[in-house]
This record gives sequence, C-alpha cells and structure tokens, in this order.
Amino acid sequence: MIWVTTLGLGTLLVWTIQAAGLIQPIFRLHPKLKELRDCDFCLGFWVFLPFVLLFNLNLMDPFYFPVFSEIVTAIAISFGMHIGRLGWTQKFGYFTFDDEE
Repeated sequence: MIWVTTLGLGTLLVWTIQAAGLIQPIFRLHPKLKELRDCDFCLGFWVFLPFVLLFNLNLMDPFYFPVFSEIVTAIAISFGMHIGRLGWTQKFGYFTFDDEE
C-alpha cells in the first residue's frame, strides 16, 4: 500500500510543481531550474527521493547499500512513472497550462 501511496502522491506532486502558477517565478531564476521543471524524469527523481527516504523503500530488497539503494530506487520509480506518463500521453493526449507567452 505504501508503494501505491508513494507513486500517487509523487506523481501528483510532480504535476503540481510543473503546473502551479505560484511557484513559476522560482523556475525563472536560473535556466537549469526551468530545465528541471520541464523534465518529468529529472523532477521526478528529486520528488521521489524524499519519499524513498521517508518510507524506507528499497527495490534491491535482499541487499541494502546505504545511500546507493535509495538513489537507485528513486531513479527506478521516476523512470517508471516517466515511461507511464509518456504512454498515457501517447494514448489519451494531455492538457497543458501555457502561461509563458
């Protein structure tokens, strides 16, 4: 159940960070921050990493290497959600908020 909660909350948080108008000025501070916002995979890693650390999630379960296991788990979750989002977008399309014009 904790995995479903993590995936759901993390995906919603990634979408909220990308779409929320109140925090858009933060992404205009530096070009790298704008790139981070536009990349689901990159932003997903930084969103899922605290969840992985908070809930002690580990995809390499019989083995545990401090820090490395958490990073690998966050990368794998972020990549899986990124691929899932690409598939969803290909199948059903998507809606964007264009406020930069």
